[in-house]
This record gives sequence, C-alpha cells and structure tokens, in this order.
Amino acid sequence: MAYRKDWGQPQAGHQGFFRTVKTIGKRVTITLADNVSGGVVGVFTVPAGFVVTGILMIATAMGTGMVINVGDSVVNRYVAASAVGAAGGTVNTLPVTGLLYKNLVETEIQIGIGTGGSPAAAGTIDLYLTGFIDGP
Repeated sequence: MAYRKDWGQPQAGHQGFFRTVKTIGKRVTITLADNVSGGVVGVFTVPAGFVVTGILMIATAMGTGMVINVGDSVVNRYVAASAVGAAGGTVNTLPVTGLLYKNLVETEIQIGIGTGGSPAAAGTIDLYLTGFIDGP
C-alpha cells in the first residue's frame, strides 16, 4: 500500500467552546502514483473529542472504476466505496459508522483508493468534515 502525507493546511489549533461547530478540511491533489488500488493519502487531523456530524467531498474525474474510501483506522468510516472519483461528483452523506463518531484522540483522516481509475488520471478531492468538540 502506497502512503503519502498531504497535510497542507494548519492543523486544528484553539478549539473554542465545547459544542461550537467546526469544519476541518482542505483540497488534496491525487497524483497518478496515488491513484492505484491500495493508495492512501493522509489529508489532515481532527482533534481529540471531535464528533463528526457531516461531510462534504467533491472529486474530479480520475478514471473509470475508481473507488474512494475516507476514514481513519477504519478505512471507510466516513465514505465507503464511493464511485464519485470515476466521473467526478459530490458526497455529502455520512454512513452510520461515521455519523456522530467521537474521535477519542487526535486522529489522521485518510483518503484510500479502493480501486484505481482506468486509465488513471490525476485530480483533486475537496474533503471537509463538520463537527464539534465534545467535553470530557
């Protein structure tokens, strides 16, 4: 499995008041080297206590048959086997495994390529998680 870290934005800093809605995310470039079955790109981290309430993922077309997962240690916690990368499109619904999931420790969010595109193409994925910091 190929892994690449792409933490381009500043990581979450001061969290403010508990239960204040926050959106964490960025645009990530998916390279030809990433667009292979088993490819993984580390995108950003969410802070300890972050409870996920929503997602917005927008992908460009990166090849027929491309399948995208988004998760943490559970590879498809937030997006499971989405074909949105094949022709381009949007995902804005969390699966049951991700809705109101509380990250107990600071956690890296990753984009996993379940199946690479054919022919593979480079592209972009805008990935944003919305949620709040839950109190102790």
